[in-house]
Amino acid sequence: MQNQPTEPQNEPQNDFWDLGDDDLDPDEAKESSQPKQQSTDSASAQDTPAAPLEEILSDLGDDPLPPALPPQETDPPETTPTPRRYRAKETGREATPTTEIEKIFIGSLLAVLVGLMVWGGYTYVGAAPNGNLAEYKEDFPIQGESVTIESVETWWREPVRDGGDPDVGVVVEARLIPCASIKISGGETSTLQVSFRDGEDQLIGDILNLSVSNGKFENGSNEALVYATDGFTNPTTINPYVNQDIAPWTLAIVESADGAEPIVKTRIEANRKEK
Repeated sequence: MQNQPTEPQNEPQNDFWDLGDDDLDPDEAKESSQPKQQSTDSASAQDTPAAPLEEILSDLGDDPLPPALPPQETDPPETTPTPRRYRAKETGREATPTTEIEKIFIGSLLAVLVGLMVWGGYTYVGAAPNGNLAEYKEDFPIQGESVTIESVETWWREPVRDGGDPDVGVVVEARLIPCASIKISGGETSTLQVSFRDGEDQLIGDILNLSVSNGKFENGSNEALVYATDGFTNPTTINPYVNQDIAPWTLAIVESADGAEPIVKTRIEANRKEK
């Protein structure tokens, strides 16, 4: 038995023998080849391993950072002024006539005010010191009818109650009494009446009579010491007297006739001495 050669079943070469060159389109061939190329690229991309994270961070650290931009100056926002509000004057009110009750009330109030003013003025005038008190006569020496008063010195002191030379006639209530030293000149004979008066020109104590003969007092000197028989009952009263809160007390000297005008009227100084 002879082995005969068998013909191949598939002969691709003979299947396309009748295709000519004119039947092939080159554009279709290119389009058919593109998917194969894309699939090849995607396969190669999948096969390529990814770069490690450390290399990416090191590459970022090597690159210098861009310089920071300086802050830009911006103009402040413009503020719109707040409109001012003005209160409109109320001109719609109508003047209401005064009622009878209001007139009576206003008249009564005015009458009370006028009465208070009159009462205050009367009280002030009544309490004011006499105008004659301001007419002091203390420009020494002062010439009288027969005697010349050269000087008068005044002060305050406590009364002397005991001892060899006590004050005679001083009231018990007196704690401070006014005193004076009177110096005269002239060779004639006369009598001087000495009195102490308070701020209201009221007599304080007794009137003292000093006899003068040939220009000398009874003690044989041209100087005499006198004191009042009354005075301040409270020794602290001297403080308002010093501050001129109390009208000054005075010493008056009248020559000869009773009721004549004093030739001397001087203020008691706010000084204290001892006898």
